[in-house]
Amino acid sequence: MAKFKDYSTEQGELIPMYLSEWIPDDHLVRLISDIVDQLNLSDITKRYSNRGEEAYHPALMLKLLFYGYATGVFTSRKIRTAIDENIPFRWLCGGQKPDFRTISDFRKDQVELLPGLFKQVIQIAMNLGYVSLGHVSIDGSKLKANASKHRAMSRERMKQEMERLESEVREALEKVQQNDAQEEGQLSLFPESTNTEVHDRQMRLKKIQESLKELEERKPEAESKTAARDQINFTDSESRIMDTKTQGVIQGYNPQIAVDADHGIIVGLQMSNSSSDQQQFQGVLDSIEAHTGSMPKKASADAGYFSADNIQAAEQAQVDAYIAASKEGKQRGNLYDKSNFTYVPESDSYVCPAGKMLTLKQTVHKNNADKETAWIYESDACGTCPFQKDCVKAKSGKRTITRTESDPIREAMRTKVQSDAGKEIYRQRKAIVEPTWGQIKECQGFRQFHLRGEDKVEGEFILLALSYNLRKIHSAKHPKSSILYKREKSAQKRKSAA
Repeated sequence: MAKFKDYSTEQGELIPMYLSEWIPDDHLVRLISDIVDQLNLSDITKRYSNRGEEAYHPALMLKLLFYGYATGVFTSRKIRTAIDENIPFRWLCGGQKPDFRTISDFRKDQVELLPGLFKQVIQIAMNLGYVSLGHVSIDGSKLKANASKHRAMSRERMKQEMERLESEVREALEKVQQNDAQEEGQLSLFPESTNTEVHDRQMRLKKIQESLKELEERKPEAESKTAARDQINFTDSESRIMDTKTQGVIQGYNPQIAVDADHGIIVGLQMSNSSSDQQQFQGVLDSIEAHTGSMPKKASADAGYFSADNIQAAEQAQVDAYIAASKEGKQRGNLYDKSNFTYVPESDSYVCPAGKMLTLKQTVHKNNADKETAWIYESDACGTCPFQKDCVKAKSGKRTITRTESDPIREAMRTKVQSDAGKEIYRQRKAIVEPTWGQIKECQGFRQFHLRGEDKVEGEFILLALSYNLRKIHSAKHPKSSILYKREKSAQKRKSAA
């Protein structure tokens, strides 16, 4: 007969007088508490009044939020529950139990001051020798907003809905007027709920009118070819519909991070509601300098950031950048893509894959934002070429190539990244920044924002990044207590047992 240890849920225990005796010296919660005690909180404390009831100390509230976000406890209600059930949370509170509304209000009210605390934590990491800015990698990832994509409406749909609601409001008001006209004492022809229905429709109409006005004020988007399909969300009007690789279409934001290669510390970030990464590169570089006081020596980024403007911005900042180019025609199997035409600077001409020459035929001054000059090259030998059908799409029967002022900049970066040294440096990018997003989403479990509006969402993301950095500092100081170390040890034990 099998033997089992006796146990009872009513078994008594001698509980230590101090909760700290239950928490190991190298526990994450101790490091977070120690670091918060080192932070300058004067910008927060000066907001408090010396009148009325005593408030919970900002250090206590920050410790709760930092530890919560570092361990995957994000909502104020769950943090409040953890204070009752989780020893590290109880230890942080020192016997105090702030209400979930107090925690939520503190996060919303102090969110704008988090950038200063984020900078202080980065400075602590630098002082500890965990950041060198030798190589920084930049990447973005789309995260869900605190809003449903089904609460979004396009410009055209808004106009249709406005027309429908205006018609319904007119009809309902006519009914109300008829009802009011009935003689006193007569049975009402219409239910009393009519007034409520009119009010509800008027409020919905007002909301749509305000949203349409906000949508019209988005000048860059309003001038785009897809203006009629632009959408606004009624729950979080600053979030956007975005395509993702793994989640399909979401209502979300596109936060950007810059990660230092040494210990994975996030040294720069930027919030964006644009689905494109390309316009965020320069802002992230500025963020690195703002938080660390200097620019990195090297920076790597994927093809989403590939543009002449970003390359030039890195050069002006004296950053040795490695930005991958988008896939060229030869990589996609297109033999007649522009990338397979060789530019010959000596003769200012192009040579096609069939060996024919394209000479300069026209100079055009583009009327775009950059006011670029473009040169158009054309071949006179296409008529006798056996590949004309596959190569030439123009009605003229001649193949043309357009070269802009920024082409040499892009070509130089493409050549740089494809060199042996460039490939080695760019290869490191995957091991620097991509694991960060994996840990944020999988280990910390953060996949959706809890606040609304771009400013507050940015503040929450700073809170998330700050908490992530605290985890990385803890891993660097106590490598044997880190999750990765424990997983490696477990894997080694399983391998030995096998």
